Amino acid sequence: MSFSFISKISLYLSFIFIISCQDTISSLNNNTDIIDNNFQLEMEETLDFSLNEDYQENVFDSHTYMPSNYNFLDIDKKKLKINNYESKYKNNNPINVIYLENSIYSINIDGDLLSFDLSTGKLIEKIFIELDQLKKVPISFSSYENDFIVAFTSGEVVRINKQGKVIWLFKNQDLLNTPVKIYDDYIIILYPEKIIFLSILSGDIILEKAFKSSNIIQSSGGKIETFYNIVFFILPNSEFSSLDTYLFEEHNINFDKIELNTSLNNLRDQIHVYKNFLVYFDNGNIFHTYDINNDKFILVDFRINNSSSAVLFNNSLISKNEDFLEFYNIKNGNLFSRINIRKELNKNSKIINAFIINQNMHLFLNDGKIIILNQKLEIQETVNLKIKNINKVYNYQNKIFISTEKGITYIY
Repeated sequence: MSFSFISKISLYLSFIFIISCQDTISSLNNNTDIIDNNFQLEMEETLDFSLNEDYQENVFDSHTYMPSNYNFLDIDKKKLKINNYESKYKNNNPINVIYLENSIYSINIDGDLLSFDLSTGKLIEKIFIELDQLKKVPISFSSYENDFIVAFTSGEVVRINKQGKVIWLFKNQDLLNTPVKIYDDYIIILYPEKIIFLSILSGDIILEKAFKSSNIIQSSGGKIETFYNIVFFILPNSEFSSLDTYLFEEHNINFDKIELNTSLNNLRDQIHVYKNFLVYFDNGNIFHTYDINNDKFILVDFRINNSSSAVLFNNSLISKNEDFLEFYNIKNGNLFSRINIRKELNKNSKIINAFIINQNMHLFLNDGKIIILNQKLEIQETVNLKIKNINKVYNYQNKIFISTEKGITYIY
C-alpha cells in the first residue's frame, strides 16, 4: 500500500472526525460559536435557574434581593423616574431608593432625606438631617423597621426616622466607601483596614477588628457575603477574611493555599456564596471555588480570558467580552454555554446584574440592553430600555430599580 494512499485515507478520516466533533458541539447549543478549544463543555450539570432570595423582614439594604415578575416585553407598562441623588455619581456607590409605607425615600449628594410621591415620582419634601458636618456625602441608604440607616463617606453612620430626626449617631474618622450591611440586629461596616459590628438598636460597637495591610485602598470599597453565621469579607485594602458571628472571632478557612492577586488595582474582585460553595473572583480574570462544608478547594486559579465584565450568579460565572457571553460552572470551570453576541450587543457594553424573572434569565447591561435567555441558555429576546450609563440594578417588593450615573433611578 503506497504512502500516498495512506495519507489520503488519514486525511479523510481526520476530516470526518472534525466534522462529527463540530456537529456534537453545535447540538449542545445552537447559539454557540466555538473559536478555540481551551475549555470543557459541561455535560453533567445545568445552570441553576432557581430563585435564591436574600432578604430579612422589615429590612432593605444594598445586599437585599427579592425576585420580581415584571414583564419587560409588555410595552404598555409604565415606569417611574426618580431624581434621587440630585447629582452625577463620581466613582461612588449608587444610592438606593426605598419604598416605605405610602412614600418613596432616598438621600441626595448633600445628605438630605428626600421623599417622593408614590404614583408620580415627583419630589414632595427635602429634609435636612442635623449632623455636625457641612458636607454629608452618603455611601449607602438602608431601611430597618420604619427607620433609615445612612452611612457617609466621612465614616459616620446614623439611624434616623422618616422626619430626619437622629435616633443615634456613630462617629468614626476613617474613610467609608463600602455600603453597610444589616445582618440580624447588627450593622456591618467595612472601613479600609477594619471591620466593625454595631448594634442597630443603640449604635454601640459590638466588635471591632483591624486587618492591617500595605496594599492600596481601593476606591470601589469592600465586599461582604454571609453563610449562616459566617461573614466573609474583602476590606478596601484587599485583605480577605471571615468571622464567626456566634463567637465573634475569626473563622478559620484554608485560603492560605492560594495566592490572591494584590496588585494596585483590585477593583474587580468579587466574592459569592452559592449553597456551600464560596467563590473568590480575583481581579476580574481568575476564580477559586471553596467547599465550605468540606473545608477544601475544588477549583484553584481558573483563568477567564478577555473578560470585560462578569457577574457571579448561582452556580455560574457569567462573563462577557467583545464577541461572546460565556457561562462557567463555578465548581469545575466547564462551560454551560458560549453564545456569540457580535450581532446582539455593543462590544463595549458591560454586564451589571443577572436576575431570574418569570423563569427566564435577564442579563442587564450598562447601555440599557436586556438579554432574556431561557433555561437552555438560548436568547429569546433582546430588549432596549433606552437608558444609558446604568450603574446598578436591584429589586425588591416586586419592583426593579435601575440607577444611572446621572443620579436618576427608574422604577419598573
